[in-house]
Amino acid sequence: STTRAHNMPLLLLTGIPCSGKTTRANDLNEYFSKKCSKSVHIINEESLHIIKSQGYKDSASEKMTRGAIKAAVERYLTAENLVICDSLNYIKGFRYELYCLARAMGTPLSCVWCNTGQEIAHEANEARPEEQGFPAKLLEELTFRYEPPNPRNRWDSPLFTVTHPEQPLPYEEIYASLFEKAGPRPNMATEPQRVSDTNFVFELEQTTQNVLNTIMEYASTAMPGDTIPISGSGSRTHKILVKGPIRLADLRKLRKQFFTVAQ
Repeated sequence: STTRAHNMPLLLLTGIPCSGKTTRANDLNEYFSKKCSKSVHIINEESLHIIKSQGYKDSASEKMTRGAIKAAVERYLTAENLVICDSLNYIKGFRYELYCLARAMGTPLSCVWCNTGQEIAHEANEARPEEQGFPAKLLEELTFRYEPPNPRNRWDSPLFTVTHPEQPLPYEEIYASLFEKAGPRPNMATEPQRVSDTNFVFELEQTTQNVLNTIMEYASTAMPGDTIPISGSGSRTHKILVKGPIRLADLRKLRKQFFTVAQ
């Protein structure tokens, strides 16, 4: 399709901390900048001004860091940009989220695994300035929790593995995987569904308005803990639990939001 042809690729780097991902990302940036005319954007903690020792210090901070990384990838993944996601990407669930993001946009995705040994990675961490490295305990924890990519998983494939910082990257193969193949076709879970059936739109509008009217009929007398019966399809009846005051303005806002999502 036209959308798939025009969206640019996403390249993920993954590996334990200090395994050489940023060095590889910079090498790939230099290669692609010469190879193609599109802009190359590296997304990592540094580009988002996140100090790694703070961004991964606990689960809440880590969740915020991953959210910032994902949002930046989504923002830059356009027809004009090649995006290199140079983060830990050490949780397979997060790599799957990025895969779904790429799939929704119909853009190719490839993965580079910096499978550097722990001893080499730990030495590299010790050689870094304190503000750029990880505390020893945090480094051990992140290394222990690392979930290696599996080429049999579609979100980790195609997978290119380098096992030593001095091992050359297969640049031409990576380029071919990103620029010489079509992106994954969006499915119903990732592709926005557009409603064109005017009858459906009319029925949706009528049904949601009826629900709103029914709730407002009970609003003046309903107390917290009461339930409001809402007629469903066929003979089914749904019940809404009243937890507080019911305001018409709030209901109209919710109806508008639901109507927008449903379309």
